[in-house]
Amino acid sequence: MRVLLIFIDGFGLGPADPAINPLVRFPGKFFPSLLGGPLSRDIASLRSDRLSFAPIDATLGVAGLPQSATGQTSLFTGINASKIMGRHVQAFPGPQLSAIIGESGIMGRLKPQGFAVTSANMYTPNYMDQVAARKRRHSATTLMILAADERLRTLPDMLAGRAVYQDITNQMLPEFSIEAPLISPTEAGHRLVNIAADHHFTLFEYFQTDRWGHKQNWEKAEAVLRVLDEFLCAVYQAASSDLLVVVTSDHGNFEDFSIRTHTLNPVPCLIFGPQASTVGESVYDLTGLAPAMISYIKRGALHE
Repeated sequence: MRVLLIFIDGFGLGPADPAINPLVRFPGKFFPSLLGGPLSRDIASLRSDRLSFAPIDATLGVAGLPQSATGQTSLFTGINASKIMGRHVQAFPGPQLSAIIGESGIMGRLKPQGFAVTSANMYTPNYMDQVAARKRRHSATTLMILAADERLRTLPDMLAGRAVYQDITNQMLPEFSIEAPLISPTEAGHRLVNIAADHHFTLFEYFQTDRWGHKQNWEKAEAVLRVLDEFLCAVYQAASSDLLVVVTSDHGNFEDFSIRTHTLNPVPCLIFGPQASTVGESVYDLTGLAPAMISYIKRGALHE
């Protein structure tokens, strides 16, 4: 059994109000076709053998607005990082959160047991140089990859069809003086499924939602959702019968353009593929997904 985790940053369940919620104003096809309506907190939980949907808590019992560093650490380890820190920590993990990721990240727990793990994201050629020069910091996702001693996928990987850039279509690469052909969201979705076919656990991270949520830019929000919708539709259509796909987030933001900050809203946990209901039934907050996915992968190995 294989798992593809599509992590969408800052993607919560907001009010069914098109005046403030881009997910309702620009619903697309993917979520309405599976859930019966635009993605909002009005959508009821669903459970079937191959589809599971439920809101999950991102606050983790800690006061204040959920943030990326603790939210992603909790999501990728199954440990309540906000509770350990006594607060929600913004942006990039510091030493304590990095240690939690290093000890308990999904990839680092699976790989020593013989499971193939990977991130499908392409990193720019100067990424590590920028980190060394302290111009960039590792995100929780990158820390998890590196802690598992997995390599970061590169531009040659992407040009060969073996990686997907974080914006899905490569449209942003010229901003970094990188020449690469544009690809359609559909092609990117197919690439991602092909990568996942060779691994027990695959991660793909998309964060343009959080970026434009903070900026409250409706034009960019529509463009982002158009790309994301086509991409997710392609993943759904191309996914093999033994691939479990999980779509979730770390905190709310993009679903409420009446404010610039993160929100207290729950985040979606959408799972489709074999045993989706079984995997989803134990997930109530960010800490539930890592153990559920690991258990699923291990159960599958017993029957292979």
